Amino acid sequence: MNAANLAIEGLQRHGDYTAAYFEGRAVCSAELMEMVQRLATVLREQGVRRGDRVVVVAYTCLEVPIAFQAIWRLGAIAIPVMPQLLAREIHYIVENSGAPFVLAVPGLAAKAAEATRGIGGFRKLLVFGESGVPETLDIDPLLLRAAPLDSVVECQQQDLAVLVYTSGTTGHPKGVMLSHGNLIANARATLELLHLKPMHRTLMALPMSHVYGILLMNVGSIAGSITAYLKWFDAVEALAAIEKYRIERASLVPTMLINLIHCPERENYDTSSLRIVMAGSAPLSEEVRLEFQRLYHCRVADGYGQSEASCVVAAYQDDEPVVPGSCGRAIPGVAVTVMDDAGRQLPAGETGEICIQGDLVMQGYWGNEQATRETIVDGWLHSGDVGHLDENGYLFITDRKKDLIIKGAENISPREIEEALYRHPVVAECAVFGVFDPKYQEEIAAAIVLKPGQTATTEELSQHVLQYVTRFKQPAFFDFRDSLPKNSNNKILKRTLREQFEQRQGTS
Repeated sequence: MNAANLAIEGLQRHGDYTAAYFEGRAVCSAELMEMVQRLATVLREQGVRRGDRVVVVAYTCLEVPIAFQAIWRLGAIAIPVMPQLLAREIHYIVENSGAPFVLAVPGLAAKAAEATRGIGGFRKLLVFGESGVPETLDIDPLLLRAAPLDSVVECQQQDLAVLVYTSGTTGHPKGVMLSHGNLIANARATLELLHLKPMHRTLMALPMSHVYGILLMNVGSIAGSITAYLKWFDAVEALAAIEKYRIERASLVPTMLINLIHCPERENYDTSSLRIVMAGSAPLSEEVRLEFQRLYHCRVADGYGQSEASCVVAAYQDDEPVVPGSCGRAIPGVAVTVMDDAGRQLPAGETGEICIQGDLVMQGYWGNEQATRETIVDGWLHSGDVGHLDENGYLFITDRKKDLIIKGAENISPREIEEALYRHPVVAECAVFGVFDPKYQEEIAAAIVLKPGQTATTEELSQHVLQYVTRFKQPAFFDFRDSLPKNSNNKILKRTLREQFEQRQGTS
């Protein structure tokens, strides 16, 4: 068992075809495989061995899947890093993981060099191409001379393939240990659910340093996808790619959907090929889902997953009717339940913590047994997300457990208020969060981004919300902003919003 075999299986099944487009270049599947084999040889020559951790610092580009598959061939462990991270954040990941090697693209080599200085046990910083940074090794000449490595190290189901560091929205990021068995189980279950046709055209607009991007890479390898890669997400570039490559499917996060909805150049591009958009990574407002469908004439279905479960946990089949507010049902081979704080499973309709069981559940957190024990209890992964199941098994997400607002001892769902705000015609994006209050312990605040050229008052929005929630859930504060702070995965940083708001309150 080795996750690298997924791409080998795909090549054997579908043969040589144009598999990828990136920055105007078309690359076939056989060429990609040869690049993987050559890089595996180079990494082995540089000392990478089974069980070694190799940090990959790159944008979304072809080098990422090539690097992952080459690392896996050697039985080593890939550690993807968001390119937006600061050097000190990358330093923490390299040091915490004990990775002796870093593999980077030229534009990020200087940051990677700064990040690796002074780390005991660190050995080499390898770069795809000339970087101009003295302590790096340009491996391009080595790749040209390298003989392709045909062999693949045999791994066990529990052997680690990837260490994915969480976004760190609640403190230091933790290394999620995902095995070859985890990645393969998630990829095959997703493929079984979607029934993808060979040579379907898809857009890779997500960061490949995130589990969602890794899953799409693996699913694409087996399914024979034709993938157009975007280095960064940009609404206009995404629209241009959809038109040029006749994209049929795209996996996007809600922020990307919002950007595409409000893109002024939207009508200048032919997006008629787009049939299906799978949304994930953060809760999707029903208003945003329906608006995107109306404008782009395609199906939008929400899904649910998390890093600790390799990625997708619940989703929809392509021909399955969408239940408003739900992110679908558990994918094949996965059990999903809802538990109360005492660990008791709750019946349909009752709200509690979402818990997951199956071959896709992580092996634990790297070097953090306590956090592992707190998260995996009696074989169930406790997600930290709050929601409920209906009588047909459809999953509804309410909130992150840590995002719940406790006002006067009552739990309040920020998402319920956000859904109300999104119903206002001038609200482009919003986030609801709790702030300290001497009377209630927490009070409700809402950060609002308005649509271009639109205006709204606090009173207007406050009265609008009251049409959908009780007065007790009415935000006490409205914070109008040009944009909302987000992490590298495009998730809104509510902790940052809370800190900024409370700092302003403290200095006013």
